[in-house]
Formats: sequence, C-alpha cells, structure tokens
Amino acid sequence: MGFVTGLIWGLLIAAATVALEHYGPSSEPLHISLSGNGAIAAPEILVPLAIFWGWSSIANAYAGRSIVPIALYTLALFLGISLIGPADAWFFPEAGVGFSVQDFIGGLRQGSLFVGFVAVVAAPIYWILRSRIGTSRILIWMLYLVSLGIAIVLSYSGPRDPLAAVLVTGGLVAGVASGHAWQRQGGRTLIAIVVIVIMVLAVFGIPYVQAKGFSAPRF
Repeated sequence: MGFVTGLIWGLLIAAATVALEHYGPSSEPLHISLSGNGAIAAPEILVPLAIFWGWSSIANAYAGRSIVPIALYTLALFLGISLIGPADAWFFPEAGVGFSVQDFIGGLRQGSLFVGFVAVVAAPIYWILRSRIGTSRILIWMLYLVSLGIAIVLSYSGPRDPLAAVLVTGGLVAGVASGHAWQRQGGRTLIAIVVIVIMVLAVFGIPYVQAKGFSAPRF
C-alpha cells in the first residue's frame, strides 16, 4: 500500500511539473508564472500535501505502528519526484542534446530537495506531536502560523533564497499536519485545505507582496 501509493503521488506530481514547465499559464498582474522555472510550484505545494496525506493515512491504517510503511511511502514519493528531470528530457529534448545520465542525476537532486529535505524537517515534528504534547490544539494552530512566519522571515532575510524558505515551510507544515491528523483522528480534508492554503501563500503570496506590496492586482 505505502510504496505504490507514494509512487503514484510522485508520478502525478512529476507529470504536473513537466506539463506546467512547457504549457503553464502566467499572470503579470498576479506576479505568477507556472511555466519554465515557475513549474516548481507544483512540487513545492503538492509534496507537503502528499507527505501529510500519506503519513496520516498509513498511521491510521497501521494503528501507529507505521515506521516501515511510512519510510517505503516516502522512498516511493522520492523516486516519483526524481523522474521530473528524466521525463522532461525524454518528452521535450533540447535541440542537439540527447538523453543522458545527467538527467537522472538532476532528477535525484530534485527528489532530494522536494522530498528528502521536506521529509527530514517534517519527521521529528510529526513524532513529537504524536505524543501528549500534540493534544494541545492551540499549540498545533500556533505551529501552523509559525510555519508561515518562518517563510516570511526567510524570504525577507538576506541573502534571499525563496526555494529554501518554501522547503522549510513545507517540511514544517507537513509535520504539523501529520501530527494534527493523528491527534484529531478525522477531518483530514480540512487539514489538507490548511496545508494547501499555507503553501500557496508561501509560494505565491509572499513573493507577490515582496514585488508589489499590499496593493491589489490590476488586470
């Protein structure tokens, strides 16, 4: 269950990323571009969601005895995301450049960033929140706010690294959401919406404010 599900999540996210890279829309008023390098918004938003959904599902299915299934799920997600580079090179080869081992190496780097880094940040938070500490709803909602706050701080601190800010936020949100789902034992749809909202704000909202302030977009 865990490995196959994780691989499906990874392949779907990889497919969405490659498709957006070449056919993604752009909006100057919203300061959003999902084409080219902007396509990384797909794994930035969807990987934390996939980690939360997979980890919480497995934890419920295995009544908490879920270390190995979660590890297999995360490995499969990593493998799926690692196909972004190879799939892009295979379906959209550049003129005069063939498919090479470098594409696989690049894919592994992407998997390490978008899945490995996020999972390493999320795991300790998840296991801590599964203890009695996680029974405090106030603490959990505060941690959600802290996750978004860290994205703001990292985005505005120098030198600026938007990707690092988003990855750290993704790890924090995935860990908090997984622990939240374990304590709540239900309502995963609401938690998933919270994850999506926070990640969309981190990926699109903060850069928009940095570029255009708090002014409304003009179409």
